[in-house]
Amino acid sequence: MHSEKLFNDRWIALIGIPLIGISFPLLFGLRPGHSFFWVWIVLSTIITSISWIGTRWFGILLWNQFPWEKKPLLHIVIVGAYLIFFSFVFILVVFLLNQVIEGASEHYWQTHQTLNLAILLVFLFIVIVHELAYLFFSWKKELIRSSQLEKAHMQAKFDALKSQVNPHFLFNSLGTLSAIIETDPQKAIHYVNEFSNIYRYILNVNNTDFVPLSEELEFIDSYLYLQHIRYGEQFQWINRLNKKLYSTYILPLTLQLLIENALKHNILSEKTPLLIEATADERNEYIQVRNNLQLRELGNSPRMGLKNLEERYRDFTGQTIRYGLEEAFFIVEIPIISGTK
Repeated sequence: MHSEKLFNDRWIALIGIPLIGISFPLLFGLRPGHSFFWVWIVLSTIITSISWIGTRWFGILLWNQFPWEKKPLLHIVIVGAYLIFFSFVFILVVFLLNQVIEGASEHYWQTHQTLNLAILLVFLFIVIVHELAYLFFSWKKELIRSSQLEKAHMQAKFDALKSQVNPHFLFNSLGTLSAIIETDPQKAIHYVNEFSNIYRYILNVNNTDFVPLSEELEFIDSYLYLQHIRYGEQFQWINRLNKKLYSTYILPLTLQLLIENALKHNILSEKTPLLIEATADERNEYIQVRNNLQLRELGNSPRMGLKNLEERYRDFTGQTIRYGLEEAFFIVEIPIISGTK
């Protein structure tokens, strides 16, 4: 978190510094009739300004290195040490200035206890103001981030749903259905059932962050049935995932997106079928989906589907997907989620 960007205290400082600089001497007994009244008012304002600027700089450094949410105890200890050390330094500086302005006094520490307490309270007040301000603006920023994340999540779900009901998918699916109704009515009935399973699943996961891997694979079976009716033996799907992983979780429509990408970007033929395979890594931390490369001439693809999927996993799990080329294969690795959050 970059605290300097997070918290802009310009207007607070313009009001707070003169207010504190004037108020504290008055609160602790300084009156206009005092011979050095304005000297101490100016001195108090200067001390407040230096304290404010120093505390702000210190706060930015502290919040970047030791934020509350990660190391609260260490954060408190460092703030306490800062408060004690610099209060002592300023009390010593004021003591030396007093020796210059008002002359040496044997009873300085007894007669100026109130002033020293005021300096300590000025520091304490400024530190508290900045800490509360940082906490408030951190909370506000996190609230905005959560709102944006929820909006992005809903948009991602909508886009995923929209990608399934787009005119091309419907046109291709209905075209395939019309072709088999007359030749194989029984297959047509099966086709319609699988078609309805796809949309039932999409509607069911519309407000769901995570789904069991077993449910995603059942959905994939229905999706692949429609694709096999269309493409025949031009591609093959091989599921090598251990059934022990079926109780783990995955973001909805993840596997469908990866299969759709493979079908979109590669040439399909019966002589050289596209092979899409799902396995797990040795530690069972990632699901690996890979396909042999038979690339179509699509130009430089931005891979927006993979980038969106990468952002969804980073936002909802704190992990990210990995993808790239390995020999003659394109491989995507999806984090395995052991439980919902």
